[in-house]
Order: sequence, then C-alpha cells, then structure tokens
Amino acid sequence: MCPLQDFLDEEIDSASKSLMRCSRCKNRFYCSAKCQKNDWKEHQWNCSVLPVDDLPAATVVDIDDEFKAEVTRVVAILKDMAAALKDEKKLSVKMLAPLLKITSELPDRLHYKRAIRDSDKFNYRLPLITACRLLLIDYVSTLDEAGRQEYEKFFAGMQFPPSWCEMYGPKIVARPADLSPGEYDMLVTSMPIFAMGEMESVKAKKKKQMEKEAVEKKAGESEGEKEASEGNAAEEGEGMQWVWLAVVMKRVYSAKS
Repeated sequence: MCPLQDFLDEEIDSASKSLMRCSRCKNRFYCSAKCQKNDWKEHQWNCSVLPVDDLPAATVVDIDDEFKAEVTRVVAILKDMAAALKDEKKLSVKMLAPLLKITSELPDRLHYKRAIRDSDKFNYRLPLITACRLLLIDYVSTLDEAGRQEYEKFFAGMQFPPSWCEMYGPKIVARPADLSPGEYDMLVTSMPIFAMGEMESVKAKKKKQMEKEAVEKKAGESEGEKEASEGNAAEEGEGMQWVWLAVVMKRVYSAKS
C-alpha cells in the first residue's frame, strides 16, 4: 500500500496538488501510477463514486410495493437467522440455506451488480451485502431534510484508521444504491450503533408525549399504561433489522456453503 495512506489528513491535504488520486472516489492519494495500480487490488472493494458534478447519475430504485415486500421478506430472513445463530454453535448448509434466497428470489432490478471479494468461495457474502443495500435504500428513502443532516453528522463524527473504508455521509445519503462492497460492509458495523441511539431517542420522546397527554386528559391510568406498552412493543422492531444483519454478518460472512 502507498505510504501516503499512513499520513494524517492535513498532511495529505497540504501535498494533494502534487499527488495522484483515485478518479472515482477522490479520497485515495498516491505517489505514482505504479503505487495506485498496486493499491487497486484492495481499494477496488471500498471505492465508489463521489456525488459531485459531471459524474454518472445515481441509481434510482423505485420505492414501490414490490420493493417494500422484498425488504420485509429479507428482514424476516435476517430475524430468523439471527435467532437461530444464537442457539446453534456450529453452522450448517441447511441452517444457512434461507440466506441464499435473499438473492435467488430477488427481482432482477434490485440485484447488486458489483463483484464482491471472494464471493465464489464464500457464497453468503453477496446475499448479506445485498441485504445491507436494500435496508440502506429503504432507510434513506424515509429521511426528511433534518433526518438526512443528522445521518450525515453521525458519519462525520466517526473516526476510522486510514486503511479502513472511508464513510462519507453525503455520499451514503445521495447514492445509497451505488456504494462499494466495502462501504456496505462497514455500514453493517456502524448502523446498529446509529439505530440503537435513534431508537432510544424515539422511545424517550414518545414516553414524554404520552405522559403529557395522560396528565392533560386525566385519563385512567390503566388505559394510559396499555397504550404505552403497545407503543414500546411496536418500537422494539424499529432499527432491529440492522442488529440482526450485524449478528448474521459476523458469523456467516466467511462461511462456505
């Protein structure tokens, strides 16, 4: 790998005018064409287009009933698989078979087309990366402007070693269907952190609102408690798909079928 990758960001910035850099992601600097060629063996898995002018348009995925149905199907598979992995110490082809249905039963328009490192040896990598891609597209589609800013802020505050995949919030929001395999892999690690924080925030806000309404309406305590219980039960599923995906990814990513 190019020695420049071990430099601090400010050091690279000061010398960037005289350096070569990746033409796709604009975030990898090199001292020579040879160095760039050698690094591409690794960098290709983490590289994706930066959303700036004069670059290919982002892939648009229609958020229709078919898409929603596929997300629901994939989440159900991940939930069942995560539960099974807690009870089973040894992986088996039969137990992991549902994961392969993530891609085999997916409409062609929703397939991830990029190559994934060693996916010929590890057959579950493509289904897992595809699952992450679908969940991300679905999540980003629900964000309003304030939500997008908060999401971007989360990634801006994360610190990764220079050799790790760069996670750039505006790109994740602008091109959720066009990220690299490495970026989707990193999302599986980082999204549970974000989702759990978001879930706690939502719970706190809803609890405060319900307490306020209970006081204002002076409603019966039993009715208010019932509504709160139902609300909390519904919230338990919000964001958990990322936790289930992370659990499965950790155990299965390097498993062979």
